[in-house]
Parts: sequence; C-alpha cells; structure tokens
Amino acid sequence: MIIGDIVQKIPTWPVIQELAFLKQQTGQDEATLFGSALLLGINLLYRQTVEQAFIEGVMPREEALKILGGERLADLEYAQRALVEDINQAWGE
Repeated sequence: MIIGDIVQKIPTWPVIQELAFLKQQTGQDEATLFGSALLLGINLLYRQTVEQAFIEGVMPREEALKILGGERLADLEYAQRALVEDINQAWGE
C-alpha cells in the first residue's frame, strides 16, 4: 500500500490538506515530504530536549551553546532570571 492510498482512507485527517498543499507548491511526492517532515520534527524535538536539559541543569552551558547558539541560549537564560525575579517579587523577597 502506498502513502497516497493510506491518505485517501483517512479523509478527516487534518494533515491531508497540508500535504496536498505541500505537494502542489513544491512538486515533491509524499515520500519526500514525509522524509523532510521527519528530519524537521526530529531536529525540533532534539532542540527542545536540549533546551529542557539545559534549563534543568543536566546539560552544561558550553554544550547547549554549541547546539542552540548564543541568541537562543541568551533567551533561555533571560527567561530563567525573569522567572526567578517574578517569583521573588510575588513572595516579597
């Protein structure tokens, strides 16, 4: 069974419209699009997991910096400081 057959059997699946749009706009077949989506999804999950590991103190800053880049790491550090400040203000410390 090819991917097109599977997609046709699930007419209410929201991804169908997106997949059809991508096929039309890019001229790529389903397999290529699913391959690209998988790579993008894995990369996104990887980066989110690195962020979480850094926030939890499991991953050293230097390693997170290599993966996330300076701008994203600065955003995370700012958010951490702001959260601590907000909590301290809420508790009157």
